Amino acid sequence: MITSIVYLRAEQISDLFESKLNQHLIIQGEAFSMDQNTVFHAFTASPKSSPAGIKVNCRFYLYPSDVEMVAAANNFNYFKLNSDEALIIFLSVSNNVLKHKCFLKLNGSISECEIKFIPGKLELYSRSKGLLEVESISKKSVGIVGLGSGGSPIAVELAKAGIGNFTLIDFDRLELSNVSRHVCGVNDLGRFKTYAVRDLIWQKNPYANVITSEIDVNVNMQECANVLSKVDIIICASDNDRSRFFLNELALKFKIPAIFGRAITRAIGGDVLRVRPFKGPCYNCLYSQNVRSAGGDDEEISQEKQAKKLLPDYTNEQDLQTVIQVGLASDIAPISNFMVKLALVELSKGENTGIKSLEEDLISDFYIWANRREKVYESWSKLEFNFNKPSILRWYGARVERDPNCMVCGI
Repeated sequence: MITSIVYLRAEQISDLFESKLNQHLIIQGEAFSMDQNTVFHAFTASPKSSPAGIKVNCRFYLYPSDVEMVAAANNFNYFKLNSDEALIIFLSVSNNVLKHKCFLKLNGSISECEIKFIPGKLELYSRSKGLLEVESISKKSVGIVGLGSGGSPIAVELAKAGIGNFTLIDFDRLELSNVSRHVCGVNDLGRFKTYAVRDLIWQKNPYANVITSEIDVNVNMQECANVLSKVDIIICASDNDRSRFFLNELALKFKIPAIFGRAITRAIGGDVLRVRPFKGPCYNCLYSQNVRSAGGDDEEISQEKQAKKLLPDYTNEQDLQTVIQVGLASDIAPISNFMVKLALVELSKGENTGIKSLEEDLISDFYIWANRREKVYESWSKLEFNFNKPSILRWYGARVERDPNCMVCGI
């Protein structure tokens, strides 16, 4: 017979005993059963994001001594619960040592379970130590605008790295057409992308503070400015240039670094721009210097709403679907990952970390990536064994200076 495993949050248990010292208490908790009742996640209070699984009855019994706890655990009268299925967790602290026992009541039978603890915030990211200053990065705040196929994985990866504060902005709900490229799945269909991605962030970093704003930045400009004014970096993963120009202006106004990324034409490639306000080129500088075309044919159209905005009202369904471009999630992933890397380097500046050397490599502010030799990349050399000519599946830093005649950041 398989012994069931019950996961508890270490900080929840610690907080429980700190506030309830020397008391005998019964606390109604929450638990979720998975994999035919072989795995449980139990909580002393409702979790920010509920795990997948079936909710079951759960009670915590706290005792001021381990002697009382053991005696109580051996008294099966405690298990006379109304529910046919229940977790009963006994806890005590003696000489600063936590003692625990856990039982599962299922179909009239009782079995003892193994308890495992999910560690606290700093321990959770112990694998990042040496590469990132974990305590420092947990205090940083990131604003992400656009939580589609590009922005959603950026949010999750930054949560994995230990970023502690997020502001998520997107007014779209998850549609079926999004699922093949999005980090969220069919269970999140119909939800605001902000809420769905927030829950994923909490699955990776349950200690993160997440603010969500379900607004269109092109319409609710003042509200957008208000929620982004205090972040440490802005990630622009929106799908239109109007929002990018606006976020560029916000970055300059509040002197906040910003990273802009996009995929182009069926995700054949993409580009990424880092804006360090008044220390390098801004987003508008790319247009004033014709580094890339303003909108036009290279802008990827990845969803129906976007296509409808760009096409005449009388466009038929067949023409509409023809305009919507297909790009694989794996084609977008390199662009998102590179934006994550730039963000972590920017947020870690001045810290003695394992990624500090990247500051010497990533001196360009504008980067180009190609997935396939099509359209603008058609003339590029085949990858083969070539190291000396531009080819696919590599990043290229382009020299783009700040434009003194730029109408936005010009000197």
